[in-house]
Parts: sequence; C-alpha cells; structure tokens
Amino acid sequence: MASRRGWWLPVAVVLTAAGCTLVIVVTGFVACGVSGCGGGGYGPVFAPRQAQLGLLVAGITMVPLALLLVGRRSVAYRAVGVVGAVAVGSALAMVVLGLGPNGCPWGQSQAITGTGGFSPGALTCSSDRNAVPARQR
Repeated sequence: MASRRGWWLPVAVVLTAAGCTLVIVVTGFVACGVSGCGGGGYGPVFAPRQAQLGLLVAGITMVPLALLLVGRRSVAYRAVGVVGAVAVGSALAMVVLGLGPNGCPWGQSQAITGTGGFSPGALTCSSDRNAVPARQR
C-alpha cells in the first residue's frame, strides 16, 4: 500500500500545482484585467468580488492533495487538513497576485464607481481616500 501511495503522490502534487496555477492566472486576469493591476495599456479593470471567489477556488484546488496526505485519519484531522489547504492555497494566490483578502491590490480598498465611471455604482478598487467606500452602498 505504501508503494501505491508513493507513486500517486508526485502525480497528485503535479496535478494540484497545475490546477492551482491555472486558477491563479485566471484570477489575476479577472482581478485586474488585460493590462494588470499597474494599469499599463488599457488601464486596470478591477473586479474584487470575482477576485475573492478566485482566491477561494485557488485554495479549494489544494484540498484533494491535503486529503491524500492526511490519509485515513480521524474526521478532525481531515477537517484541519481541508481548512489548512484552503488557507494556504488562498494565501499563495494572494502573494503571487499581490491581492489582499478584499480582492483588491495591496493598499487599495473596495469602493463604488462614481457617475463618471464606465459603469456607475459598480464595485471597484481604489487607493483614493476620498472614494466612496463599498460598505456605504
């Protein structure tokens, strides 16, 4: 049985890494658009709610590997493994993309676009301290 697990472990690691990488790339595109969070070219396009969902999915992609590593232990061990995998995967995605848990780039907060925006009243990210905070919506 140990040899069977030993054979599947590298395969599981590679598949998990590939899945997590794909989710991180898609989340980066969704979070900041084609030009990236720096805003070169067309300028940044922020979608914080979708980015938060992508960060969560990046964490969820780690769950099968965690369950494989935990094995047939008690439910408590499995629960801790699942929560830990989601936390580690989400944190990894945040570090790679430079996003905070709010789905915005570091140093920015969620805000509501003004009347001059492309879609007035939509949720976006802003570093302007005079921006309308999302919680006042």
